[in-house]
Order: sequence, then structure tokens, then C-alpha cells
Amino acid sequence: MSEGLRKRGSLSSSASASAPSSSSSSSSSSSKRIAKVVKALDVYSNSKVAREFTEASDRAKQLSRFGYAVMGVLLVSEVRAYLRVEERDHMVVDTTLGERLNITLNVSFPALKCSQVHLDAMDVAGDYHPYMEQHVRKRRWREGRIIEEPEETNVECGSCFGAETTTLKCCDTCESLTRAYAAKGWSTGDVKRNAPQCAQHNEAKGCNLAGWLEVNKVGGNFHVALGESTVRDNRFIHQFNPTDAPAFNVSHVIHDLSFGDPYPGMALPLRGMVKNCRESTGLYQYFIKLVPTLYTSSPSAAPFRTTRYSFTHRFRPLQQQQEAVEHRDHHAHARAHAPTALLPGVFWVYDLSAFMVQVTRHRPTLTHLIVRVCAIVGGVTTILGAVARLLGL
Repeated sequence: MSEGLRKRGSLSSSASASAPSSSSSSSSSSSKRIAKVVKALDVYSNSKVAREFTEASDRAKQLSRFGYAVMGVLLVSEVRAYLRVEERDHMVVDTTLGERLNITLNVSFPALKCSQVHLDAMDVAGDYHPYMEQHVRKRRWREGRIIEEPEETNVECGSCFGAETTTLKCCDTCESLTRAYAAKGWSTGDVKRNAPQCAQHNEAKGCNLAGWLEVNKVGGNFHVALGESTVRDNRFIHQFNPTDAPAFNVSHVIHDLSFGDPYPGMALPLRGMVKNCRESTGLYQYFIKLVPTLYTSSPSAAPFRTTRYSFTHRFRPLQQQQEAVEHRDHHAHARAHAPTALLPGVFWVYDLSAFMVQVTRHRPTLTHLIVRVCAIVGGVTTILGAVARLLGL
């Protein structure tokens, strides 16, 4: 009986040992069948193509390298375009009314004394502003640099030398003395040379004019010209001795000129302009076209108002000869000329455009870059495949 139990136990143990081996063999056979089915469904399998047709030739390798190089160049250009910020302009009608225009200037006159330089402004609305220098500073300028010295000798209640009025009792500076004489209609040549208030102005030539002025937002001009400016009978005139005109050298350097505060990267065409009168003095005219501009640095930033401009210029010499009469006969042509007297000076004549330009800084989005990169990779790959088929590679 004990032997029978031992045989039965050995049979059960052998049956249990053979069970896992049969299950493992069945699972491996099923995985092989699945792999065979998947391989049969692979439409891109090269198992049916001979080996010599699947190995790349030297020409195919060169074509692939060329394609990778083209792809790399295009990808680099797209990344640079993504990192670059571009400005987009949009033009609309300017509907702003009743605003003021701020003009910032920095101009040097190397051949004029500061007593000869004064800034005047006028506009088409009929506003005249002689000696508009409330926010402008005059400093001596020599050999390209500013001399930081006091330009005026202040005295306690300086004399106006007969030009006193009920509102003006003292002329403490050369400018106030000059304005008092100009208001009376008197010549200021002698008082500029002899008055103690103007002693500093008469030391040397070279004057820098820097500051800002605020005018109406209409067309007009501001200028530096010979003589004393005054308004008489609703007319803006300059009083000067014509014999002083040839010595009024209007050579100048425009260090800076802007209408409103410039935004980063804004072009200022007149910055750095240098004009020298070597042969004869005359009249310099800058005709400036102003374009109101609304600048936005980013979609979330507040708009910034300023004014861009372009210009043309003209110089007319002091003794300009104009053709007056032309006599003709059968032998020769004779011409008679008549001289034209000009007011030596520098005039900045500006006019406003009726349109406003809206400038917005734009940068491509990341999704745009991803789409472009995918298009480059797919396009280059497709073209290379077509070329390879044409060449039989």
C-alpha cells in the first residue's frame, strides 16, 4: 500500500512539472505567429528586395549630404527670422486736434557769436514768437566742444540804456537788453559791442543752441537769422544793416533735431548734418514733412505718440543773380542780371501730414516657427526623393 502511494505521488509531481513547460512553449509559438502576421502586413518591408538594391551608392550619399546642408541653411534662416522683430506700419487719418508740438534741437554755429544767435518761431495760424528762448540755452562752442562758462554777466538791475518801459525796469542780461532795444525798434549793434551785459558774448565766435520749444500743431517755421526780430503791424520782420550781411556766416552743425520724443530705432535724418559756407554766406532752408506717429512696442504696451519726418534742403547764396532780360539779335545773345538781396540765416520750415502712421513691433509665434520647420523638412525630403528617382539612384 505504501508503494502504491509513492507511485501516485511521483506521477502527480511529474504531471505538475510538465504543465509549465507546455504553457511556455504555447506562448512562444503564439508570439511567433503574431510577429509573422505583422511582418506580412508591413508594406515598406525590404525583405523581398535584393540586398544590392537596398544599399546606398556613393552618389546617393552625396545627394543626401547636399539635402542635409540645404535643410540646415533653411532652418537657420527660419530661426533668425523668428528671433527678429519687425515693424508694421498702418496709415490712418489723423483726428487729433488742439495739440501742441514739442521740438527738441541742438545746433552749433561755429562762425557766429552768441550775441548774434537768437531763435524765432512763427506759424500759419498767425502766432509770432520772436526770441523764443525760454527753454533754450546758449553756450560757447569751439572746435567741436562746448565751453562750460557763463555766457552772461549778471549785474544788479542793469541799465537798459534808454529802452526802459513801465514793465521792464532792468536789463540784467544781454538777451533782455537786446529784446528791449528790438521792442523800441532801435539798432542793437552798438549796445551789443559796448554794454557790460554783453561782454562775454563778444569774446569769441562759436555758439551752441540747445533746448526745446513748444509750438502749435500746424505748419510753420523756426529760424536763426541776421538782425533783431520784432512784430510790427501784424508782420514779423528782421531789422539789420545790409552791410553786415556778408559777415553773417551761417555755417552750422545740427547735432540733434526731433519733433517729440523718438522711440528706439527711430530715424532722425537731420542728426549730424554739417553745412559750411566757404565762399559766400546765404540762406539755408530745410523743408520738413512731419508725419504723426503712434508707436506700440508690444501688443500689451500702451501706445506712444511722436512724430517722424523727412526733409529736403536748399541753399541760396547772398548775391544770387537772376536772369532778368534776354536780348536777342542775329549775332549773339546778351543777358542782363539783377541782384536779389536775401536774409542770411537758417530756416527750418515744417508742414504736417493729414495722415497718422501706426507703428507696431511684431514677432512671429512659436507655432509659426514649428510649422515652418516641418514644412522645410518635408519639402526637402520630398524633392530629394524625386531627384533620386530621376537620376536612378
